[in-house]
Amino acid sequence: MAKYKFQISRRSVMLETYWVEADSEEEAMEIAYDGNAGDPAMEWLDWMDDQYEVDDVEIIDPLYKMVKEYKEPA
Repeated sequence: MAKYKFQISRRSVMLETYWVEADSEEEAMEIAYDGNAGDPAMEWLDWMDDQYEVDDVEIIDPLYKMVKEYKEPA
């Protein structure tokens, strides 16, 4: 039985597409920069890099967890 459960992640590149109704390109950009463009359509493009990172570790072996907690001072 494994002793740990790991949460592992890596970064990716996403494309957000918004549809904004406006009278000019400047007004459309202002709406987007103000955060009022609504919900985007999301498209995954690629991985940012090949690096994985450990975000969290959880002990799952009950005996190992019990011994570890016993050895740690209160």
